Amino acid sequence: MRTLRLRHCLFAWTIVGLGFVKPATERIQDNDVWWHIRTGELIVAHRAIPSADPFSFTCHGRPWFAHEWLSEVAIYEVFAHLGFIGLMLMEAALVSALFGVIYVLVRGRLDHQPSTLAITALCGLAGWQLWSPRPQSFTYLLLGLLVLLLQRRSQGWYVWLAVPMFLVWSNLHGAWLFGFAVMTVFLVEEGIRAYRQGHRRIARRDAAIWLCSIFAAMIGPSPLKRLTYPIQYFTGGIPTAQVTEFQSPNFRDPSALPFEMLVIVLVLLLFLGRRPLPLSQWILLGLTFHLSLSSVRHIPLFAIIAAPVAAMQVQAVIERRIPATRRDIRESRAFNLILLMLIPALLVARIPKANDEYHCVARGLFPDQACRYLAEHPRIGRGRLLNTYNWGGYLIFRLYPKYLVSIDGRADIHRAHMMRDYADLEKLSPNWRSTLTKLNPDVILWPANKPLSVILRGDPDWREVYADSVSVVFSRRNSNDP
Repeated sequence: MRTLRLRHCLFAWTIVGLGFVKPATERIQDNDVWWHIRTGELIVAHRAIPSADPFSFTCHGRPWFAHEWLSEVAIYEVFAHLGFIGLMLMEAALVSALFGVIYVLVRGRLDHQPSTLAITALCGLAGWQLWSPRPQSFTYLLLGLLVLLLQRRSQGWYVWLAVPMFLVWSNLHGAWLFGFAVMTVFLVEEGIRAYRQGHRRIARRDAAIWLCSIFAAMIGPSPLKRLTYPIQYFTGGIPTAQVTEFQSPNFRDPSALPFEMLVIVLVLLLFLGRRPLPLSQWILLGLTFHLSLSSVRHIPLFAIIAAPVAAMQVQAVIERRIPATRRDIRESRAFNLILLMLIPALLVARIPKANDEYHCVARGLFPDQACRYLAEHPRIGRGRLLNTYNWGGYLIFRLYPKYLVSIDGRADIHRAHMMRDYADLEKLSPNWRSTLTKLNPDVILWPANKPLSVILRGDPDWREVYADSVSVVFSRRNSNDP
C-alpha cells in the first residue's frame, strides 16, 4: 500500500509539474496582458473602477467598464511586487492547478495510472497555446473546480462552494456565465432525476444552490454590465474577427496538434468504451466541441468537459479487455527518482536569469526600442499615437499617459472603428489616406515591414524619426519633433 501511495504522489507531481514548467519558463508573448496591468494599476491607485476609457484618443472618455477588474488588480499586484517573473509564476501556478484538477477528475473514474497520466496530459495540453497571465486563466481553473464539485455533489456539502465561487468568478472574468450554464445543465438533469426518485430534499437543495449562485454572481460593481458583457461575444455585439484567439483552430499549425489528438482519441474511446453518458454530459460535450471549433479560446473548456468522459470510456475498455491481475504496474525506484528531480532541473535550467523585460518578454514581438525612444524624448504634439491592434496593449503599458493609443485589445470599446479603420490602414485600401486624416494622429508607430511604413517614408506630410528592424516611428513635419 505504501508503494502505491508513493506512485500516486509521483504521478500527481509529474502532472502538476507538466503544467508548471512551460508557463514558468516561456517568455511572455501575450498582446493584452499589458493593458490589464495598467488597468489594475489605475484601480489600485484611485480605489475605483474606471467608468470611461483613459487609454485611447479615438475613444477617450467614452463609457467603459473594466468588467474583469478583480483579475486585473491581482495581475497588477503580482507584477508590482514580483515583476515579470511573478507574472510567469502566477500563470504557471494557475495552469499547474488546472492540471491537478483534471488529474482528480480523471483519477475519480479511472483506476489505471498510465492511462490517467496520458489522458490528463492530453486534456491539459490541448489548450497550451492559451497559457498567458490573463483573466481567462482564472476561468479555466474555476471551470475545472466547478465540474469537480458538481460531480461530487452526492458526497457532502462541497457543492455549496459553488456559491462563493461564482461571487469571485463573476468579478474575475466574463466567462463565469458559461460556468453558470454548465451548472444549470447539470443541476436540471440531476434535480429532475432526484425528484422522480423521491429525493425531493436533494432537488430542493440543488435549486437553492442555483438561486444562491446567481445572486452571488450579482454581488460586486455594475452587476448588469458584468452579466451582459459576455453575452455580446456570442451575439456579435463585440467584433472578434481580427482577434487571433477567437478564430477557428488552424489544424495546419503544430500548436493545434494536442487538440486534434484529443478529438480523435475521444471519438475512438466513445466507440470502444460505449459506456452510456448522462444527457447533460452529451449536451456539454457537444456545446464545448462546437465552441472549440469556432474559437481557439474555447479549446480548454472542451478539454475540461472531455476529461472525465474520456476517463469513463478508458475504464470501460480496461474492464472489458485487461484482466484485473495485469492492470497494476511495477514500481521503479529509478523512474521515481527521475520524476522527482526532472521538474526542478528544468526550472533551474530554463527560468529567466534576470527579472526584466529583456529576459522575460519575447524578443522582436513588441516595439520595445521604439517605445524607449518615445519615452526618453518630449511628447510629439498632443500624444495621439496611431498603432496596430496587436501592439496597443503593450504601448499602453510602456507609454501611457504620455501617449494615447488609437486601438488596443479592448474590442468592446473599439468596435465602432475596429473593423473599418484597422483594415483600411493594414491593407492600404483605396481610402486609407482619408482614414488617416480622420484619425488625425500626431505620431505613428507601425511595423517596419508593413506597406503603410513603406509608403509613409516617401510621404511629404510625415517624417521618419526612428526606425529599427521591428518598427518605425513617424511624426508630422509640422509637429514638435523630439
